[in-house]
Amino acid sequence: MENFNPEVHLDRTEQSALQSVVAQPGFQVIQKIGRACVDQFVVKWMNQETDEDILRAHRHAKVAAQLYTAFLSEIKLQVDDYIHAQPQDKPVDVAASLDIGEFSDAEEEPLLG
Repeated sequence: MENFNPEVHLDRTEQSALQSVVAQPGFQVIQKIGRACVDQFVVKWMNQETDEDILRAHRHAKVAAQLYTAFLSEIKLQVDDYIHAQPQDKPVDVAASLDIGEFSDAEEEPLLG
């Protein structure tokens, strides 16, 4: 197995769902929790006494920080791919999926009078 590099392949629907999650206020809460988890590894590292324990805790803190950073980087990459793949030259019809029925002037009753 030479240069194994697993990649994430999300389709447009999955990217859209991910973009929706990132846009929600709760995503900032998820980021806050993730940073706090990484900080716990750093604090554990700083509280070690022996050289061996310090090195082990340093590796754990580094891996935790790298994993969290890679996770957020992949999310950003997928969301950016989704956003930039949208056709920019056409306006988006946000009401295209609304079903408001048929409308004609003959059916409307006068508002005043």
